[in-house]
Amino acid sequence: MPVASPSIQRIERLNYVIAIIVVAAGLVLVQSRSVVLGLMVGAGLTCLNFFVLRKLVVKWTEDAATGKGGNAQLLMLPKMIFLMGAVAVAVLFLPIDVISFVVGYSIFIISIVIETAYSALAGTTPPAQSSSEHDHG
Repeated sequence: MPVASPSIQRIERLNYVIAIIVVAAGLVLVQSRSVVLGLMVGAGLTCLNFFVLRKLVVKWTEDAATGKGGNAQLLMLPKMIFLMGAVAVAVLFLPIDVISFVVGYSIFIISIVIETAYSALAGTTPPAQSSSEHDHG
């Protein structure tokens, strides 16, 4: 069974942790239904998006590594269309605060920044590079 890189797994876990913290902070500090709902929906969509993206990328890289012509990359467009539709539905039809929605949706950026800083400080290879790039003899 294919597994995502440790860095991608840390980003996904950070998304979940930050989502819980942001929503809990909204519940405790703001207590406005539209603000908390905006945080919840935004954070939920970004976590769901990253989960699906991780699954697609793992499948895509596994297919490429084994020489298969997989179709995981073909699922990126429907995923993006679904995501854009979900954002539009949330903003247009749910009783949410749009700014809170954007804050909740943007937690993935914080997760990526934290992971990048962690990787740089720990001396690990960032997700965009592989160790074979440095093995040129």
